[in-house]
Amino acid sequence: MGELFKHFTMDLGNFENMIIKDDWCAIRYTVKIRNLDTGDEILQNTMEFVKFKENPEPIGVRVVEGWALSDISLAGH
Repeated sequence: MGELFKHFTMDLGNFENMIIKDDWCAIRYTVKIRNLDTGDEILQNTMEFVKFKENPEPIGVRVVEGWALSDISLAGH
């Protein structure tokens, strides 16, 4: 990931919606990505899925598993 951030900036965009079911959550949002080498910008639509685990205080709830899918790949940008 460190190598990736040498070439791209990523800014969270609009939050679209969230669905929570038991200990799973799906979040839809946009990400604005700028290629620092070329100046090109793309707007990705992203869907992220996360699984939560409830822990005793002071830790509280935390994400234990997660992944995201986007409609536009960074490959070639």
